[in-house]
Amino acid sequence: MRARYIQMGATGCRCVLLSLLVLGGLLGPAQARSLAEIQQTKELRVCLAAMRPSSVVATPPGCRDDCTFSGPVYDEVVAFATTLGQAIRLKLLRVDWDEQFFNQDGKTEREAGYTPALLAAGTCDVYPSNVTKTAWRLKKLAFVTLFPSRMMVLVHQAHKARFLTPADLAGKMVTTAKDTNYHSWLQEQNNGAYAAHPLRIQLIGTTDDAIKAVDAGEVDFTVVNADAAIWATRYQYKNVVVVFPVGPIEEVGWAFRIEDTDLQAAVQTFFEAQKAMATSTVNQIWERAFGLTLTKFERLVRATR
Repeated sequence: MRARYIQMGATGCRCVLLSLLVLGGLLGPAQARSLAEIQQTKELRVCLAAMRPSSVVATPPGCRDDCTFSGPVYDEVVAFATTLGQAIRLKLLRVDWDEQFFNQDGKTEREAGYTPALLAAGTCDVYPSNVTKTAWRLKKLAFVTLFPSRMMVLVHQAHKARFLTPADLAGKMVTTAKDTNYHSWLQEQNNGAYAAHPLRIQLIGTTDDAIKAVDAGEVDFTVVNADAAIWATRYQYKNVVVVFPVGPIEEVGWAFRIEDTDLQAAVQTFFEAQKAMATSTVNQIWERAFGLTLTKFERLVRATR
């Protein structure tokens, strides 16, 4: 297999053989890596989940280890890598969303504590694709928060009048991707607020697929984080509208092997520096992508009720 490399400060990229890769729960002899090893090998291994254009796009469709990446998350990763030194190369791998949480048997066990296989094997050093911090993920991962967010309910504009409050969701058909924070929240509601009239949850491949189903009128609604909602209604889908937020304000950011505290500290320093300056690289990335800086987005989210 080939791995995508980007030489920081260079114009091109080159492909090399991957010696071993964890796929489908097969664990090779590679080891999880510290920041010191990343700097020594001059290689940062990044696994990107291309769930929606508001975060990451991977082309061609179906690619794995020889993708061309774009999107705000990818741009943020490139910006962070430069802080580790111009010699640092990015080794990029596209992964499925739920694959980020797989154990060595290729399964996600929400209530179990373990290091996900891709991180344990050293295939990935970081999952940066806007991972929401949840209780079950904290049993497996450490997080550095980039921004707060809330889930937004998206419906077809023709049905907007039917959805005035969260109570109107009861009994409706919703689509979402497996093991997302949206999936977890919807399941929680079926065990609580909507127990008498449970949601009919339809699992689908990606968050973008879920929004597309709403746009086509195939399901009643979906829920996505605020940044994805801005992108979808601004750029992609003419029939989709936001009706109201649900759930609490949540923390969204990059996820790591729990033991890799030095790498987490480096990312935390990077995030803080970027948010402190209105014209920073990350603020400019957000301005281009969403029409407002990350700093302004944070204020907007915290003002939601």
